[in-house]
Amino acid sequence: MARTAQIARGPSDPPRRWIQREYADHEGNTVILGKISSESQFNQPESEEFEAYRLQIYSTAPIQPEEFNKLYEYFFSGFDQFPFLEIYSYSPEDGLACVEHQRHEVAYRKRLHVGQGEGEDNESLPPLIPTMRTGFKDHFMSGFCFLLTSKSYLKGAFRDNDHGTGPWWISFERSLPAAVKKLPMIKRLGGPATELETFKEWGISVDSEIRDINVDITTDQSGFGFDMKDLMVGRYSTYVYGKIDYGLHEPPPPSPSEETPTLQHVQEALEQQKMAEIQSIDSEVLRLTWGPENSTLTVTNNPSDGECDLQYVIYVQFLAHIEQERTAVLETTARTFTAGIMSHLPLPKSMYFEFRIPDSDSLSSLISSPPNGFDIGASHEFEAGSGTFIRALPQGSRDYSFRPYAHHYFTVVLDKPSFIQEPGVLFFTIWSDPLPEVDIDPDTTTDRVIETRRSAGIYEATRRLAMLSVEDNVQDSPRKLTQEEHAELLSLSPEEYEQQMNF
Repeated sequence: MARTAQIARGPSDPPRRWIQREYADHEGNTVILGKISSESQFNQPESEEFEAYRLQIYSTAPIQPEEFNKLYEYFFSGFDQFPFLEIYSYSPEDGLACVEHQRHEVAYRKRLHVGQGEGEDNESLPPLIPTMRTGFKDHFMSGFCFLLTSKSYLKGAFRDNDHGTGPWWISFERSLPAAVKKLPMIKRLGGPATELETFKEWGISVDSEIRDINVDITTDQSGFGFDMKDLMVGRYSTYVYGKIDYGLHEPPPPSPSEETPTLQHVQEALEQQKMAEIQSIDSEVLRLTWGPENSTLTVTNNPSDGECDLQYVIYVQFLAHIEQERTAVLETTARTFTAGIMSHLPLPKSMYFEFRIPDSDSLSSLISSPPNGFDIGASHEFEAGSGTFIRALPQGSRDYSFRPYAHHYFTVVLDKPSFIQEPGVLFFTIWSDPLPEVDIDPDTTTDRVIETRRSAGIYEATRRLAMLSVEDNVQDSPRKLTQEEHAELLSLSPEEYEQQMNF
């Protein structure tokens, strides 16, 4: 018989039952903090590094109170110590909506806890949300939550569960996009900066992007319990072993004017970037064409109507809520972005960009986007002289040459108006169609469904969109950590750094 949360106790232990506490999220929806526990363990968890951890749970359908026991057993069957589940009554439509809600909830609770430390003893406030390290190769803590899209937890964790698909595993950078002014160099490294021998021998690569959102789906529920145990190893802080990390070192939440920029803020940001970056680009070389009802705007520097070297659809997410002067601002955005790309190309290339404003400012609106209507990517001849051209895409976080991977959908997203001066370019990939029943790989327990990655800047975005690594025949990342950057990451003076490297 499987060992469950209800029976994993000794005869002298106090009785355990489902105990919960309720509070409201940033939108006023009910949140339930609960676990199967005794009263004393619920109010004073014995183990800071495990029993006090709170796993974030969303569901597309309401979870009934009589189902809480089954839900808890599904997640923690076989565990000897029991963390909390934090169950949201807000019902997102998909994993991307979970992330957007969770980012706002993280910021909301941080604001509530200003001056309260970690707020663990203040029961009048909803608790801070902990981070998670989501894999053995992931050196840094991130946001993490589960999304339930079926009632499979009522049946239990095994392969032939006919109650529906397993939970969606969602990891993400927790900061709201407006708070991200620069990508931390330490998060862009291909290996830890503390590996001095690696740096001396081969150098440490610097990735062009970092993970923004990953959405995976449980494809084999028989292995769910083992996956949960592996996941919970990542509850330890990257910085202080044995402590839960609440992300208090993360960038402070942005002001409302930055988070939801007004028309004036957008216009000012675009004008600043135009003056700073693209004065040398002659706008007359760009040919603009409006689509039906001015819903799309195509920009090209190709005088003919033939195929271009670079062809992409670009969603301008930060304009989704702007109603006034939409066409004028979209045109300025399109000209600024296209000129920014052109100014960072080492050699001229023809390009065709189709700019769209999404139906809402949620990334979820892109999941059901219509087909692009033209081939996406950068056209390259992978084998010189073959006469065969393939469109490559910036898939994978490192800037090196590779043929495109099979995918369902790819697009570029601009999610903040300062996309030239700040990291405001996202690469959005749907690996498999999340709307119909997902085709599963029988050799895995989870499959990647959606991925978004944030580019470090307009230079890196240009290299990746043009896939310059293919024509440069780069088999490894061309960008390596410099000695100055390495010393700064290690917080060493030039003299101390030289001593360390000459050990």
